[in-house]
Amino acid sequence: MILSFWGKGGVGKTTCSASLATYLASNRKKTLLISSDPSPSLFDVFGSTIRPGGINKVSGLEKLDVIELDEAVVLEMWKERFGEEVYEVVSSFFPVDETILDYIAGAPGISEEFVLAYLLDQYHLGGYDFIVWDTAPAGGTLRLLRLEEQFYEHLGEAGKLYFSVKSVLDKVKRKGGRNPLGIIDEWRVLAKDVLDFMSSDTVRAFVVTIPEWLGYAQTERIVGELGEFSVNIGGILVNQVAETGICQGEVWDKKSEVHAHHMDMIRQEFGDRYKVKSVPVLPYEVKGVDRLLRFSENVLDLVDIESVKP
Repeated sequence: MILSFWGKGGVGKTTCSASLATYLASNRKKTLLISSDPSPSLFDVFGSTIRPGGINKVSGLEKLDVIELDEAVVLEMWKERFGEEVYEVVSSFFPVDETILDYIAGAPGISEEFVLAYLLDQYHLGGYDFIVWDTAPAGGTLRLLRLEEQFYEHLGEAGKLYFSVKSVLDKVKRKGGRNPLGIIDEWRVLAKDVLDFMSSDTVRAFVVTIPEWLGYAQTERIVGELGEFSVNIGGILVNQVAETGICQGEVWDKKSEVHAHHMDMIRQEFGDRYKVKSVPVLPYEVKGVDRLLRFSENVLDLVDIESVKP
């Protein structure tokens, strides 16, 4: 089972992801925690050294593996996995050298596709009871992937015409490379497999937001995008809610009024479809295993872990 947390930057996705993964690992569930945020902060949350791109362990949590896939790591891993194939295809169309890979690797959607394919690989390997995914700040990832799938399909059709020229086919054969059309078709199938995977019962998404206008507007967009791709949404966690009575003073009173107003908006808009959980402003910083476990009570109330047994 893959449990993912979505939302704009700074709303608490990493805290939610890390706290849930900590709870699962402390309860003897083999768990992989992945962050695909371009500027990951798992180091800050756990308060321990996290090496980007590799498997990391957290003291006291032997069942937990942690991976940070920052932008540089993703691009290098992408080139290692797909670089040779990409070069074979592109060089069949154009006279280019391998430096073209750096340009292609930075194209919109490439890193997102790789992360999703990486998740699919980890799921198929079957080494974990749960995979907890701290996603990048929302930005149309799934739409980019659908566009990429369509691009591969059109590229394949155009390639059939291009490679119908006998001299080109002879050149490809002489080079001893794979059939570029076959490679393109494999990419298209992979993109489709990833999209199908995201809409399966294996993946459950939780949206993290804050009780302010920008948080509400972003939540609408994220829920809409996930719904468009039939991703199972498990609920919405509204973080950092200023509740009346926690503090005193004019500024706090006004802030609590604003938050109460937007909590009402969120419940009215989404409450009939999804579970909505509010988490008040906390008097402590969520850092380290003990406090992550303490915070996990809020996440578990939303996730309903009994319903997502591996």
